[in-house]
Amino acid sequence: MADRMTQLQDMINEMATLMTNAIGVLQGTAPPCEFDAISQEHEEEPNCALFAANIAKSAKNIEILIDSFPIEEGNMEDEVEQKMIQNDAVQREKVEELKELVGESNQLVSVVQKKLSEISRVQMSSRPSE
Repeated sequence: MADRMTQLQDMINEMATLMTNAIGVLQGTAPPCEFDAISQEHEEEPNCALFAANIAKSAKNIEILIDSFPIEEGNMEDEVEQKMIQNDAVQREKVEELKELVGESNQLVSVVQKKLSEISRVQMSSRPSE
């Protein structure tokens, strides 16, 4: 499947390149004309037919490749929705666990601060007075 996806991306890139080149070449070589009329020169332009044929062939190749992709059985939307619901439930559990851990860590920080305060008081009181 990945090879076909890469092939599809390559074909799309090729089609974009063809279209970009067609616009550039035709813009550079086409004679000026009115918007509401097509001149005989435009109809006889050899590059128009060449670019149109290449773009049509590229589009047909893309269509054939897309048709060759396997068709998924069942409804993917339901499966995705179920997985999202499961992920939401797991996320809620993890958030609750994290909240508990944060609460515990705050309690431990308070205990450590009290002990440090006691240690500093003991050290201050044990110093000889001058």
